Amino acid sequence: MAKRYVFDEKRGAFVPKKPTLKSVLGALLRYVFAIVAAAVVFYAVFALVFSTDRELLLERENQLLSEEYATLTAQLDRIEGTVGNLQVRDREIYRELFGADPSNYTIEAQDTLLQLGGELESMSESDLVWDTYALTNRVESTASLVTRWLTEIDTLLASGNIRPTAIPSTVPVKPFSPLQTGASVGKKITPFYKTIREHTGIDLVVPAGTLVRCSADGKVTRVVKSEKGMGNRVTVEHPNGLQTVYAHLNSIKVSEGQTIRQGDQIGTVGQSGSCFAPCLHYEVLRGGFVQEPVNYFFADLDPATFHTMMVVALTTGQSMD
Repeated sequence: MAKRYVFDEKRGAFVPKKPTLKSVLGALLRYVFAIVAAAVVFYAVFALVFSTDRELLLERENQLLSEEYATLTAQLDRIEGTVGNLQVRDREIYRELFGADPSNYTIEAQDTLLQLGGELESMSESDLVWDTYALTNRVESTASLVTRWLTEIDTLLASGNIRPTAIPSTVPVKPFSPLQTGASVGKKITPFYKTIREHTGIDLVVPAGTLVRCSADGKVTRVVKSEKGMGNRVTVEHPNGLQTVYAHLNSIKVSEGQTIRQGDQIGTVGQSGSCFAPCLHYEVLRGGFVQEPVNYFFADLDPATFHTMMVVALTTGQSMD
């Protein structure tokens, strides 16, 4: 620091000025401010020109996420196209087998997509990428499974070993309204003891004496006449391990060992056995396991009727037997 001089009148000469505390502190503050400013400028220049290891790692992760997102988007587009083609093929096979269009649940699907869209808006980018990756894997797995099933269906149709009339796809009582649908498969309340019991079929509530017709080609394997339990009942074997059971009959028009065709008369509706009112208790089994009978009626009903019947069957809590 350069020395400052003042004129001393007593001596008649210029002498060095002694520094005061204020001037010393001022100079010190100026030096500190200059050092801090230089450090800030240096850090800014360094941050702009050079990257730390952490920053390099984050930049690399962002790049990988962007590339993965682009790849998944392309895969999802391809899968959507594949699923669309599978849906077209499925509907064509459905029409060929059953002569009817499958049910349309577009409204439910749209509601699901709207809900999903709301969830996506609140998701972070990393969560969105991960969920997209997981969803893509599930869709790919499902598409592969559906493709295999369709291949098996094509093979069966080409072999000639399966006939549409061999599938129990018709309602066994006519005329029939969806409002005549009773309880279906599941835990239901019994009408007599008001206890919960497993119900193994569907109750079709129609007037006594209504004709009961076989729902598919097959062979009568069992005829039981009883006033207890399921009452008078008939069991029919069908191809591919399927069985149908017709219970609470009033009269039986077939005998064991008889070969019958889809639409042939089995008997008439009654109230035999433990039954609250006249109805047909109808079961479908595959490989000995109880199936949901309504699922087999889609070929015999229009989509709206099928949907109504399904809703009534699943929401009715009390069985007729």
